Amino acid sequence: MVYSLLAYGAAELIRFDALYPLNNEYFSEISRTEFTQSAILLVLFVFYLFLGKRYRAVQPVSNFVSLFVLMSLIREQNNFIHWWFWPVLLLFFVAARLVWRDFGKIKKATIEFFSQPASVWLFAGILVTYVFSRLMGRSKFWLLYYDESTYRFAKAAVEEGLELMGYLLMFFSAIEFSILVFCKNKES
Repeated sequence: MVYSLLAYGAAELIRFDALYPLNNEYFSEISRTEFTQSAILLVLFVFYLFLGKRYRAVQPVSNFVSLFVLMSLIREQNNFIHWWFWPVLLLFFVAARLVWRDFGKIKKATIEFFSQPASVWLFAGILVTYVFSRLMGRSKFWLLYYDESTYRFAKAAVEEGLELMGYLLMFFSAIEFSILVFCKNKES
């Protein structure tokens, strides 16, 4: 029920952005939808960073996921940080270093991480955000339905809405992992 309400809230946020755009630009980088995406990514980065400290069995994977989310957050700011590629490249090398350092633990941590039902939410969010939203955001697809002068609004609304939903699914993963860690700590 809570997840349904959060999804409803995301849909209403997108509608609100369409009704009352910031800076009179529909679904630009300056929108409530974009700000919410960035806020969710920031929460996810911090969450997965701390998940590894609280649930040591998944720490190598959790560290990698937190870096991936941080790279996504930096990439989301491409309108404000035009040199976003360089910090992302640096984080890529940090991730490679962590893989090298934790190579012996990765297999066991990956099995533990993905054996948890919470990881399904994360994987679903990654598919929606990084695969499906990109496919739905192709201009040539939208030009089948709209002409050159009107397709951009629909394309942007759908693409940004799907990204937000994907990030929300990843947020559900964090909630589920939090419940798991809380229950494990309670048992100890």
